[in-house]
Amino acid sequence: MKNILITAGVHGNEIGSVLIAREIRGWVESRGIENVEVIPEVNLEAVENRTRENPLDSKDLNRIFPGSEDGTCSARIAHRLFEKAKQFDVVIDLHTYGDNSRCIPYMLTDLNESYNRELCESIGLKTAVQTGGTGGQFFIETSKLKIPSMIIEAGGAEWFREELETVKENILDFLFERSHPSTEKEVQYYHHYERVRPKMKGYFEPKKEPGEEIEEDEVLGQIDGELVKADFPGLILGMKRESEYDPEEESIAAVAEIEV
Repeated sequence: MKNILITAGVHGNEIGSVLIAREIRGWVESRGIENVEVIPEVNLEAVENRTRENPLDSKDLNRIFPGSEDGTCSARIAHRLFEKAKQFDVVIDLHTYGDNSRCIPYMLTDLNESYNRELCESIGLKTAVQTGGTGGQFFIETSKLKIPSMIIEAGGAEWFREELETVKENILDFLFERSHPSTEKEVQYYHHYERVRPKMKGYFEPKKEPGEEIEEDEVLGQIDGELVKADFPGLILGMKRESEYDPEEESIAAVAEIEV
């Protein structure tokens, strides 16, 4: 029986993932499942303050793994969690998009490793995206230890219950070895994704929705009336909602290119 670690709240403003993790933990504890541990508030101070970074040291926890035993507050949290993860056979880290944006449910992992592809098939969400990952991310560092590991992104900071409910149900199916619904499609793999980040500031108005397929040069939206187009065909993973846009703080969309 595999030992499974599920985490959330690495970024404290992604409260939807925290709430879903609490619900999953309730299912696990009520059934006395001993091989699964769920930690809904990894970065507790950040969760309590609804901030991406830990307010005690202004560090992004998901950029400093494996951490250090005698470092800053965030570095110590990273160190403790990374050492704990070594005891597990699977790591699943739950996230959402940030303020004023949302995304479809998708799995983000290093698909070059067969064990991560097998985990994607077991979780069964429709979309899996390749990433070598920014160094210091929890799932990237545990994957280097040959532990099947992924981030699951879904919804946004403002909640988006439907997307998060899909994630919860698929994880529960995985944990309790329930069959996925017969209507569930096979996992579609994407070998590359990019954040669309126009240089100009202004008021962004989306013309597409997360989950839509697009062609090269198709319009994604506009900033103060100036059109923003896709650089390549693919699937819109996530999209900024209508609001002010600053390229130094965010992107307007994430687009994934299908694996051939």
